Amino acid sequence: MNTNNISRRSRIATLVMVHSDLPFLQSDRLIFKLYACDVHLKKIKNIKLQHGDLLSKDARISAEIEIDSLVSQMIGAFDSLLFRIIDKYQLSGIPSDRIEIDKVISVLSAESKRIELANELGKANKEGNWYWMLKHLRNYSLHGSLLSEDASLDVIPYFEQTLGQLKEFVNDIKMKEPILQ
Repeated sequence: MNTNNISRRSRIATLVMVHSDLPFLQSDRLIFKLYACDVHLKKIKNIKLQHGDLLSKDARISAEIEIDSLVSQMIGAFDSLLFRIIDKYQLSGIPSDRIEIDKVISVLSAESKRIELANELGKANKEGNWYWMLKHLRNYSLHGSLLSEDASLDVIPYFEQTLGQLKEFVNDIKMKEPILQ
């Protein structure tokens, strides 16, 4: 995957969301959540620029808040995509308050014969792949800091890459499945 393309796409997605889009935020939560991810990542970068280190005494709390918010918004963006898939393909048996990727994959495969879409979701969620890792980090953050040595995570480059992968994934799915636009 070309990181220049990811970086370019991230800039494009950030530029697309302007004040005139505010009414649109109610109807397209996926776009809103991706925009919120960009905002949180930018705040993390600004904290590092301002303090020199995310672990410094003055930066740590703000950095932790923004990292947790970024992770939540990234998972929320993926969940918004799952919700859109359920809605647009009218998948039955998945309550809106219990959207889980494995259930969506199962119902997609069984009901609508959207095997390719189910496979794409499954690949992202496969152990070690980007979405699986994001969920793993979210779970880790429930009992430990992603800024700790135990997490062994270079936060800014990791989240730049993962957010790029999320945006690319969403764009690819929407291109392959026009009903999800």
